[in-house]
Formats: sequence, C-alpha cells, structure tokens
Amino acid sequence: MSNIQSAISAINAKFDLAFNTKNAADIGQLYAENAVVLPAPAGATVKGRQAVVDFFTGLIEAGVIDHQLTLVDAVEDGNLAYQVGLWAGAMVDAQGGRQTFGGNVHLVYRKQADGKWLAVTHIWN
Repeated sequence: MSNIQSAISAINAKFDLAFNTKNAADIGQLYAENAVVLPAPAGATVKGRQAVVDFFTGLIEAGVIDHQLTLVDAVEDGNLAYQVGLWAGAMVDAQGGRQTFGGNVHLVYRKQADGKWLAVTHIWN
C-alpha cells in the first residue's frame, strides 16, 4: 500500500468512527474550511466546513448507521490527491427492518501546510 493509500485509509477510519459514534464535529475536522459536498441523489450542494458538519448531523439524526468507507484506489499528485472508493450504510425502520444501501464515492484532498490531508470535494452515488 502506498503512503497516500495508507493516509486516506486512516482518514476513512476516522470518518467512519466519527459517523458511527454520532460525532459530526469530528467529521468536520476532516474537511477544509471551503470544502464542497455534493450529496446523492442530486441533493443540494453543501459548502463550507460548518455546513458539512450540519449536513452529516442531519444524516446521523435521520438514523443512518453502520457507515463504512472502503478505499479502492488513491492517487497523489503534489498537494492534491483523490480517492475512489465504496461507501455503505444502513437504517432501521419503525418495525425493526434493516435497509442497507451504498455506492461509489470520490473525494479530492488538499495537503495542508502541516502535512495533513483535508477533503475539499466529496461526492457519492
């Protein structure tokens, strides 16, 4: 596994831990201040770190559970990198039935002055 693949796998683990422990503020720390999230299907564009936190708070409050990001590939080019991967999640309905869902995910990261990678765009389907 390359250095960028290891770095992004670690970011994915932090994202999943934060999501699954209902900590949207920690999710927000994985995004740049000017990040853009493009939710599927055709959801409204989310711009800025606080809006990203608010968006993921809404998903968590809506009952999305068991979030999982799986890295398929990651490529680094200077101060930019991208991830191609898969995502999955679930919800439990009022009758206790579990609905699972998932799809493809693509994130672009920018390396910060301190060497930390932060997401600048995030889209999934």
